[in-house]
Amino acid sequence: MTRVCIVGAGAVGGYVGAHLSRAGVDTVLVDAWPEHVETLRRQGISVSGMNGAGSVDIPVRALHIGDIHQLVRERPIDVAFIAVKSYDTLWATQLVLPYLAPNGCLVSLQNGINEDAIASVAGWGRTLGCSVSALAAELVAPGHIVRNSPLGDEKKPGMRIGEVHGRVTPRAELIGGLLAHGDSCKVTHNLWGERWSKLTINAMRNGVCALTGLTGKQRDNNDVARNLSIRLGSSCIRVGRALGLALEPVGGLDLDLLARSDDDPAAFDAITEMIMAVANSRSDAQRPSMGQDIGKGRRTETNDINGLVARRGGEVGIDVTLHQRVNETIQRIERGELTPSPDLLKAIVA
Repeated sequence: MTRVCIVGAGAVGGYVGAHLSRAGVDTVLVDAWPEHVETLRRQGISVSGMNGAGSVDIPVRALHIGDIHQLVRERPIDVAFIAVKSYDTLWATQLVLPYLAPNGCLVSLQNGINEDAIASVAGWGRTLGCSVSALAAELVAPGHIVRNSPLGDEKKPGMRIGEVHGRVTPRAELIGGLLAHGDSCKVTHNLWGERWSKLTINAMRNGVCALTGLTGKQRDNNDVARNLSIRLGSSCIRVGRALGLALEPVGGLDLDLLARSDDDPAAFDAITEMIMAVANSRSDAQRPSMGQDIGKGRRTETNDINGLVARRGGEVGIDVTLHQRVNETIQRIERGELTPSPDLLKAIVA
């Protein structure tokens, strides 16, 4: 695992690529935004960490997606991190697959649950997943990433890498070692549980920020937005458990309390306290990825986050009405039919 390619050099992909490059790992970043790639070539990549943690300024090798064919003349790639939006997973996998070594593998470094899409192109034997558990970052300008969360630790790893079959393998440990250059990383035997746990955090937070225009801190300090987040999280956990998944602690929240919070006032009060404690550990400017996308006029991953929960919930008979409403509202914002506002919460929670 000595040669790495990162397809999608945005907030997370760029952050990981910067730290791998600083550690001396042979890393190439591939991205679709021309101005970003040209800036990386001229100036390198700059990461500003929260309170300085995770900061780095380093030259990197960057390619436009149309230039990736250059890799055919070079030593094959050992591990390719797929760090694009969920809806771009298939083409990104197809783009990099010809340049992988015979024993090379691909790792989903994304929101959503995209390992099945990667495996449909590359095969399950070459597919791993990584849950980005405690890393919040934003690509604020070409070549410049801001990390808006503290570094993880052993109790709260920044990332969790795993094989789809659940065994801890040498290659998973090697990839975990690569990721640990940028943040703490745990090798997990429960990738699917980790994935759904992180999906829960995204489904309860990202969409609410996207449809309201609020930052993460503003969302958690708004009673209506916070209460909607709790209800979204509660139903997402119940869907995951109905699917037979063993969920893992994530986001500083007690998932048992969160699951009960819809019907148990004491659990609701306790999870509210936990949410506020997490909110106060983030920077004032922290905005989840879907909120960033709306602010930049880009397509969001709503159909692969709240939309995914809605589809799976319908399959197992869990009430996922709120996820459906959030998903539909964000899609209307994307089409220009609505403008992000806290006022949109009224129709969702009605």
